Amino acid sequence: MAGFFGLFDYTKPGPGVPKDAPPKARIIVFFEILGRKFWNLIKINLLFLLFNLPAIPLMLFISMFYIRQPLEDITLDIVLRFMLGTFFMCIPVITIGPAQAGLTYLLRNYAREEHAFIWWDFRDTAKSNFKQSLLISLIDAVIMILAGITINFYMIYGRENILFAIASGIVILAFIIFVMMHLYIYPMLVTFKLTIRQIYKNAFLFALVKFIPNLLILFLCFALVFVSFINYFIGFVLMLFLTFSLMGLITNFYVYPILKKYMIDKVEGENSQGREDSDKQEPDIQESGSASESIE
Repeated sequence: MAGFFGLFDYTKPGPGVPKDAPPKARIIVFFEILGRKFWNLIKINLLFLLFNLPAIPLMLFISMFYIRQPLEDITLDIVLRFMLGTFFMCIPVITIGPAQAGLTYLLRNYAREEHAFIWWDFRDTAKSNFKQSLLISLIDAVIMILAGITINFYMIYGRENILFAIASGIVILAFIIFVMMHLYIYPMLVTFKLTIRQIYKNAFLFALVKFIPNLLILFLCFALVFVSFINYFIGFVLMLFLTFSLMGLITNFYVYPILKKYMIDKVEGENSQGREDSDKQEPDIQESGSASESIE
């Protein structure tokens, strides 16, 4: 007899999920994915760090460069440098593009509750998006350096001139929008076949249209990384094993529904309408390497 008097019999089929069961809250789905994929996230984080090693010193250097002139208040100087370093970790901007593309593809699939082969999908996505992702990383590095020079200039002279102080605020706002764009740049790169111009244009529009939600996601990621580095040992251990993949999962989990609503569903709707108007059948949109349009 299976089980004990019919109890604890795990060979019996379960009741299953009712067809009319309400969908789970997104936050619950996120933690379910986090639990199921936890060890994979560690593997992905290590893989990302391995192929992104050249960018990490550059990222740290640029974070220090943003406050090139030491502040009079040494405590404030240290805190600002620490916060900048933490900020660049929560939303990596300075990265080796192909490694970032591979990371994004894996975590985007997890956000969609789809399977991904860690090594093979990472490698294939990095190869197929090599040129565009490398160009994006070069553009980012140049913009970040120029922004650092500009912010330093206004921080030094803005204390004495109100116009410089206003200009400093504008530059910082533009910098925040630029960082917000990176919530969308790589997810669009690995999901659609777009030009670099279209990717940056769409990312800019999403950064503006979803400004407040974007800001909240940035703050959440920053807070998680910042808290982890209250203890430096814990912070560096988490950075080695989890930080980048966890932040990537959070941002992709947030971004993908937006891309689906404004881009994927739009293209599928246009294809469906086209099939109704004509006997010619257009190919449906496919992920990673499919044709698409920029949002208008």
